[in-house]
Amino acid sequence: MRENMWNELTQLIQDYQSLALEDHVDYEKFSMMSIVWHSTKIEGCSLTETETKVLLEQNITAGGKPLTDHLMVKDHYEAFLSIKEEAFKKRKFSVEFIQEVNAAVMKHTGTVHNTVLGNFDAAKGDLRLLQVYVDKKYFPSYDKVPTLLEEFCEAVNTRLDDVEGIDITKLAADVHYNFVNIHPFVDGNGRTARLLMNYILLYHNQPLLKIFTEDRVAYIDALNETEEKEDLEIFRRFTAQQYSKFLALEIDKHQKLKNKRFMMMF
Repeated sequence: MRENMWNELTQLIQDYQSLALEDHVDYEKFSMMSIVWHSTKIEGCSLTETETKVLLEQNITAGGKPLTDHLMVKDHYEAFLSIKEEAFKKRKFSVEFIQEVNAAVMKHTGTVHNTVLGNFDAAKGDLRLLQVYVDKKYFPSYDKVPTLLEEFCEAVNTRLDDVEGIDITKLAADVHYNFVNIHPFVDGNGRTARLLMNYILLYHNQPLLKIFTEDRVAYIDALNETEEKEDLEIFRRFTAQQYSKFLALEIDKHQKLKNKRFMMMF
């Protein structure tokens, strides 16, 4: 059954690519906007998907919604555009690159943190100098983060140019899982992880991948279960399911639009 899942995903990727949706006017832009909405919504952003698109396309804010939520969305989108350019240049992973991505994500919402070890600025992609935990889960000690990130980048770069086919998706999932478990920043780790996941796909000219906000609980459960059982296949399967869901919806949407008759109405 697991092999069938990967075969089905491979076929969906091929079907999606055959439609050449990126050649349609503004398709990729609106796809990225939708991914940004889901990613920020997972982190608690109050904007609707329509409000997100209006903000990014027309710079019109949603009345009564927090300024921070608007800034979060705009920063995430700009960070997305930035990694797309870097993927085109075939830039390899490095601690500096990861800090640049997080700095873009946190540009207008990050703050300076004062600790006994010194100050660090979340808006500049500074690595954390304090212990963090989420939902009773403790992440690696701050003093281990620099070394862990170096090892992470080395491991990714070893595979980056050698993967092909469905292994590209598996690497994207591995990058997401390992990065978010290092949790190198005080904030924006989830958004940065999802961007790095899509960076792998952009690097290899693959369709983008969306983690759906309505599947947030299953998403967190998959991350936790992967760690508990020390089995990367768990998060890989979750990622594949999300990828298949996204591609199938996009293919279906395109087919319905293609077959829809236009009717003049007055």
